[in-house]
Amino acid sequence: MSKKSTISHIPVGNGDMTLMKIASNNIYHYVLVDMHIRQNGESDEDKCDALAALHDLLEKDDEGRPYVDVLILTHPDEDHIRGFRENFHQGSPDDYVVSRDGENDKIFVREIWSSPLIFRRKSKNNSLCKDAIAFRDEAKRRVELYKTEKKIGKQGDRIRLIGEDEDGKTDDILDIVYQNEDVIDTLNEVYINELSATVLGPLASEEFEDDTSPDKNRSSIIIQWGLASHGYTSPSNYILLAGDAGVEVWDVLWGKYKNNTEILQYDILLAPHHCSWHTLSHDSFSDTDNPQVSADAKSALNEARKGAVIVSSSNEIKNDKSDPPNYQAMNEYESITDGADGTFQCLSDYKPSNGKTPEVLTYKLTNSGPQEETKTSEESSSTAKKAARTAATGTLFTGAGNAIGHG
Repeated sequence: MSKKSTISHIPVGNGDMTLMKIASNNIYHYVLVDMHIRQNGESDEDKCDALAALHDLLEKDDEGRPYVDVLILTHPDEDHIRGFRENFHQGSPDDYVVSRDGENDKIFVREIWSSPLIFRRKSKNNSLCKDAIAFRDEAKRRVELYKTEKKIGKQGDRIRLIGEDEDGKTDDILDIVYQNEDVIDTLNEVYINELSATVLGPLASEEFEDDTSPDKNRSSIIIQWGLASHGYTSPSNYILLAGDAGVEVWDVLWGKYKNNTEILQYDILLAPHHCSWHTLSHDSFSDTDNPQVSADAKSALNEARKGAVIVSSSNEIKNDKSDPPNYQAMNEYESITDGADGTFQCLSDYKPSNGKTPEVLTYKLTNSGPQEETKTSEESSSTAKKAARTAATGTLFTGAGNAIGHG
């Protein structure tokens, strides 16, 4: 049976952690967008163990390393990069060490996608957390290797930049830079027939009307992921991931694409900034008696296809003035999904097993669009995968035959 691409939203409260498994040639290519993993993968009774959930979704390569093909950091806020230092391998691939018994192996990152602008704009407004510094240093290591070797390195040394740096700092490495409106069809140097991902951000400073330096919430990487069902080339699923992109960004995007709205369409939208009001309005909800929605921003976010899903990766949404998540923002998103006969889903409320802990929300990306994966099929898939891993691990360490690897 051919593999189906999926997207899994891991519930991490006010934070983002999204894993896409993109099927091509009956092989999965793993793309992780952001992370929020608490220390040592600790979990409370009412919180999902994000690290355990991620490891359960991943495979191991022929050297026994859990891996992702691409790791994307939309921007370096802690709720999008927490857990990187402790749980992901940094440095030369040759220095990877398998963990001791009972401990999770560090996740091997074959290729990083990063933007120099997200770090420049962050540092002008706020200091970087330790995980963001570690990610930045790893990205710099990979860029320097490319500059030295003048070619794409081996897995574990690879990087692609999203957007040019300021003052011509990336002029000598443009071969590894994706520009806005570029369409990407390659992951970890492998062409993916089913993929057409369009870069929409971060936006350049000059695209904003005001004279102030763009802050961190104007700087998120934004990508519209077009994914065909396995074996096809025309996308039947569009996923819009935009980090914490604020209202000014969506105003600009509507101005750019109101006559070409297909570039903003989606079947699944991860509500930017955890369902924050500041994605939809220039007015502060807490300081203004009658805050108004930006018509342009909402129009940009209103390109929902029939049956679209808007997912809020956030805490529980309450009818108060919290932000994020914000109750009135949820109402605006629900008006969008209602118009498309779709669904709004807050991850903190997703508990199909009727327990206290939110569970991973997964959609299969089929030729008919996204279809929610039921708990029964998840458990069946997980059981089969664990059995396969056990067999593969036994092969790796007993020397009986060849290891079962991937990629």
